Amino acid sequence: MSRAGLPALLVLLAIGAVVGARAAEFTPAGATGQARLLGPGGPDAQAVKAAVERDGVYAGPAIGAGACARCHPDVAAQWAASAHRFSSFANPYYTASARAFHAVRGPDGFRFCAACHDPALDVTGPLDALDDATLATPAAQAGIGCLLCHSIGEAPPPIGNGAYHARLDPVPIGEGHGARVRPAGIDDGRLCGSCHRVGLDAQVSGDRWRRGQDDHFGWADGPFGGGAAILDTPKPAGCVDCHMPRVAASAREKGARDGRIRDHRALGANIALAALRGDDAHGRATAAFVRDSVRIDLLDGGEGRVDVVLTNTAAGHPFPAGVNDSNQAWLEWRIVGADGAVLYESGVLRDGRLPEATHLVRAQPVDPQGDPLAERAVHDLRSVVFDTRLPPLQPRAVRLRMPAGAERLTVRLLYRQFDADYIAFACDPLPAPAVRARCAANPVMVVAEAAAAIGAVSDAEPEARLRHGLALADGLAADARRAEYMLRELARERPDDPRPLLGAAKAAWALGRTDAVLALLDRADARGAGPMSHRLRIAALMAAYRIPPARVAAERLATALPDARGTWIVLAILRGLDGDHVGALAAADRLLALDPQHPDGHYQRMLALRALQRPGEADARLLYLRYRRPDEAVLRLRKAFRARHPLRAPHLDAIPTWGQR
Repeated sequence: MSRAGLPALLVLLAIGAVVGARAAEFTPAGATGQARLLGPGGPDAQAVKAAVERDGVYAGPAIGAGACARCHPDVAAQWAASAHRFSSFANPYYTASARAFHAVRGPDGFRFCAACHDPALDVTGPLDALDDATLATPAAQAGIGCLLCHSIGEAPPPIGNGAYHARLDPVPIGEGHGARVRPAGIDDGRLCGSCHRVGLDAQVSGDRWRRGQDDHFGWADGPFGGGAAILDTPKPAGCVDCHMPRVAASAREKGARDGRIRDHRALGANIALAALRGDDAHGRATAAFVRDSVRIDLLDGGEGRVDVVLTNTAAGHPFPAGVNDSNQAWLEWRIVGADGAVLYESGVLRDGRLPEATHLVRAQPVDPQGDPLAERAVHDLRSVVFDTRLPPLQPRAVRLRMPAGAERLTVRLLYRQFDADYIAFACDPLPAPAVRARCAANPVMVVAEAAAAIGAVSDAEPEARLRHGLALADGLAADARRAEYMLRELARERPDDPRPLLGAAKAAWALGRTDAVLALLDRADARGAGPMSHRLRIAALMAAYRIPPARVAAERLATALPDARGTWIVLAILRGLDGDHVGALAAADRLLALDPQHPDGHYQRMLALRALQRPGEADARLLYLRYRRPDEAVLRLRKAFRARHPLRAPHLDAIPTWGQR
């Protein structure tokens, strides 16, 4: 082998090792590892068994934190109420789907679940059965204990599916304690991403590899992580900055620094778990955490319509995050006339169920027939047919038709953790009536709300008009033209603000007007535009096949946003088209270092190796074919979804439109 071919081969071997990694690894494993995860002094196994037999779940003193709580009472108490504590079979919402999946895919397939949800079971090896006796053990009721996260010594590779390595050696008390329980990777977003990122391989799907939940790159690609947005980019923030902020600690908490500790409640949107446990305080904290994370603007949509502009201003990843096959976020809206009578309403629960013609804010997975995935049957997932989630700081529009006589509109963005069918699936088997009733409560949280008189929706302040224009720029040609006009007008009103010009450039790009895009971006750059100018310039130039200037912009983007996957995708493509195959290979390798499962990285790597006549092209091709997006299946399933669920078809449009025709 030539010296020139060696680096590329070494990179491929490293990528192959990472890609091949699957599920958690423990040192030590087996009974010793399990005993260390569960810790000394936990609740009696018979007490756990009795509680599970009586109630269906165990919600007594937390398992696995007894020794830690002696010095860290505040942290232990916070964690004991968290979703991490209830990740395993003390959570009936998980139990239902886990047992169903185990019945289909068996013990080896079940490690896909167990690596993240059931580490105290996973550490002992494959589970042959998830029978009642197994589920009534402390290991099955423990959840994610203290020692798991505090034993992962370095940030795991960014491939998800529980691809971490926990070193469960004894924890010293005194000297060396801090170094043992606060390893270098503890605050790294990749640690969170090791479970909050999912790839569904053939062992899970029974079919080909597919991407599942990906909250990690939903954050890392966005403005809170390594990317950018047209709206004001906030100070970068990692997972712990938002979900585990520093809070006041008591004098008894030995882990406090300057009287504060990280909040181990790790608040998210897990409101159903709080209701299940009757924990009103945690429920209120969860609702407060979610409240106002999205902004709603009501603006003139033209021709008797109102545009509801939704902007995710606080969540660092798309809202909602997590498992979009079961959670529900939706718009509830009411139109009233002059006499106060309701003329039209949508998204109003009837016997706990949403009407079909409700605007859902979610990524919609479907089964092989094109029906929405039911009962969390992840092994049946074949595609996502629409994605109406709200990326961070990227406004989205939903259009509502106003009936004759409309005087006032109220809109609420609501969220509950599960739909009614899944609640019945998970809660009906519980033996205790009181616990079953709390399980079925399924509280609804108000995320955001707005109201306006119909005649006043055109009187928007400049920031709302900016958000409206950015949302319309993602629409079809008529909306993009309107967006460009609106944003050019706003740019004249605000001569120092680059954002309206960036938005106008985005709209002009959607219309295929390359020279207009470049002129607008030049003006935005004079006003101090940031990396979004490079991204829009690259997109416009690439669409017009102007490769050399597009590459210049891409090289600048690599300096500005070195940790964003999109940077290296376009740079690999443009370097290759510009004849720089060595540079293209380097860019592809950089992309795969960020995300070893990215299909474009493997494809560009394959092309570069072919052009350079280096070894490894066949392996890169195999990896590309493994991870590539099944676009043909997506189109087929979208068509099937539209035919089978016509009342939900507006979700498939660039700007969904709802209401009476």
